[in-house]
Amino acid sequence: MTDHRPNRRERIRRQTVAEIKATAMAQVREVGSELLSLNGVGRSMGMSTAALYRYFGSRDELIAELAVDVHLELADVLEAAAGRVASPAGRVRSVANAYRDWALANPHAYRLAYGPAHGADRAPVDDRVAPAAQRSMGVLLAVVTEGGQPSTEPVPPELARQIRVWSGGDRTDLPVEVLRFGLVWWSRLHGLISLELGAHLTATGIDPALLYQGEVDAMLAGLGHRYRATA
Repeated sequence: MTDHRPNRRERIRRQTVAEIKATAMAQVREVGSELLSLNGVGRSMGMSTAALYRYFGSRDELIAELAVDVHLELADVLEAAAGRVASPAGRVRSVANAYRDWALANPHAYRLAYGPAHGADRAPVDDRVAPAAQRSMGVLLAVVTEGGQPSTEPVPPELARQIRVWSGGDRTDLPVEVLRFGLVWWSRLHGLISLELGAHLTATGIDPALLYQGEVDAMLAGLGHRYRATA
C-alpha cells in the first residue's frame, strides 16, 4: 500500500501556508482586503516578500484563497443557525439573522467575500471560490424548501436556463421557482446588509435592523407563512 502521508517538507509547507493565510486574514479583519499587502504579511511573519512568493504567486492569489476560507466560515455559521431551530419558518429566520449578524461582526471579511477585491489573478483557486460560496446558498435553499412553497409564477425559459447553470446543475431536485426565490431573496438581504455596512442608511433615520426584519417577514410571507414574532 502506498503511504500518502505528507513528508516533512510537505508538512512544513502546509504549516507555512496556514500561517501566511492566518496572518493575512488577521490584517483583512483589521483594515480590509484593500490595504492587505504581501510586504505587510511578510513583516508580521519575519519573512521576506520574495519568500512569500514561493507560496503565493501574487497578492490576488492570496486574497482569493482567503475568500474561499471566508465563504466556508460563513457556511458553517449558517448551517449551525439552521440546526438551532425546530420549526421550518424559524429556520428561515434563524439563517437570515445569522447572515446579517455575521456580516456586522466581520465587515471586512464580508466585503472580501462579496466585494470586487478578489483580484484579477485568482484563476488558481477560482474553481474553489464558487463551490465555497454555493455552500452558503445551499443552506438558504434548504431552509426555503422546508419553509413552504414559493410562488409558482413561470420563470422565463432563458432565465430558467441561467439559474440552472448558476446552481451548478447539482440541485435538480429543486424546482427552478425555488432556486429563483432563494437567489432573489439572497440578493435583497445582501443589498440591505451592504447598505448598512456602508452607512448608507444612516441619513434616512431608519433602523436597519427593523428594515431587515421586515424583509425577512416578507420572505416568509412569500413562502406562505404569516408573520409570527416567534417564528
